[in-house]
Amino acid sequence: MRKNKKLSFSCIALLFVSLFFGSCTSDLYFASTFLNKFERQTVLATEKIYVALPQGVIHTNSSLNDIAGFMFMSEREQDSVIASKTAILNQLDDSTLLAQFTGAFLYSLSRSQIPVVIVDNPSRLPVADEQHFTVNFVQMEAEEYLQPHQSKFTTRGGTNYSYDYQLRHFSLNVWMRLDARDTSDVIYFRNREIEETYRGTVTSLRDGKAKMKTHYERISPSDAYRLAWNLGVECATLYIEKILTEYVCRTKGTNETYFYYNPACNCIESIDTYANGIKTSFEKM
Repeated sequence: MRKNKKLSFSCIALLFVSLFFGSCTSDLYFASTFLNKFERQTVLATEKIYVALPQGVIHTNSSLNDIAGFMFMSEREQDSVIASKTAILNQLDDSTLLAQFTGAFLYSLSRSQIPVVIVDNPSRLPVADEQHFTVNFVQMEAEEYLQPHQSKFTTRGGTNYSYDYQLRHFSLNVWMRLDARDTSDVIYFRNREIEETYRGTVTSLRDGKAKMKTHYERISPSDAYRLAWNLGVECATLYIEKILTEYVCRTKGTNETYFYYNPACNCIESIDTYANGIKTSFEKM
């Protein structure tokens, strides 16, 4: 009598879990070993990270794109429109913004104990290889724009009313080349954004218009500087995760695991499948 060669669903699931976690354990071992050799400063800790920091900040007010005929206005008219649409960009100190971002990036990167070398001119970055990791910040942009919103509500009598308002957004965007080889010119992107919040209370209804008592939580330059710091930490964290992922792939020939790195403890905080984890990383342009 022939034996039934079909595996039950539970057996298949158990086999899959065993294979997955067995692979994860192996991947985690290699990634942890890489971090630990710098923590212990062993003779094998020979890799370095070379960084070309951003040299300036581009200011963009995207709200101006919605102004009909803006390009045909006189310089005085354009200045007036820009002033009416701008509340953050004209108050920012670019040197402070850059200092916040680069300070956070370099500090978080240094938590890994991998030596960091700052290169003044991007053209002097070494060719990226197994010993030379390279980061070149191609461009940084501070972006501000107003987004229209509308609150709708209906009275007990069935009358519909609406209230129009705008919320200001501020975004810090960075484009970078990471470990770019001669044959690779991929641009990576990352950004962070904050926006104003609004609360309103209806005080009267008349002629189809709602009179509101409004309260806005406005964005200030200090919020922008705080955002720059947070983005710097995030970029450094994601870059270490990129290094770990590619190191395991290079060492084993394959990698199915994504490692979530925490610079506060210089440790791998958690793991996920590579397919899921890479979604949270840099965006390729």
